[in-house]
Amino acid sequence: MAVDLIWSERALKEYDLLLDYLLDEWGTDITIRVSREIDHTVLHIQNYPEHYPVFLKNKNIRRCVASPQTSIYFRVNKGVIEIISLFDNRQNPDKLKL
Repeated sequence: MAVDLIWSERALKEYDLLLDYLLDEWGTDITIRVSREIDHTVLHIQNYPEHYPVFLKNKNIRRCVASPQTSIYFRVNKGVIEIISLFDNRQNPDKLKL
């Protein structure tokens, strides 16, 4: 059952940066394909948030590996799913601050 879903400002900024990078480096077709894949993944998160493992137990943050390059971090709080971050898995994991 789908619940409400919101994006943090940080996640929206990271999403925009990702799309800008893809458009500059790979063109429109790849950018659209990746955008659709992320949209599909977010819809799956919205419908089945419990399918994704808890990444930080003390903050109730879950991780979805959307692709080999991108992970989506989110939490469920009072029936609302908040997308916290879209993280480029090719980066140093120490850069991930949740």
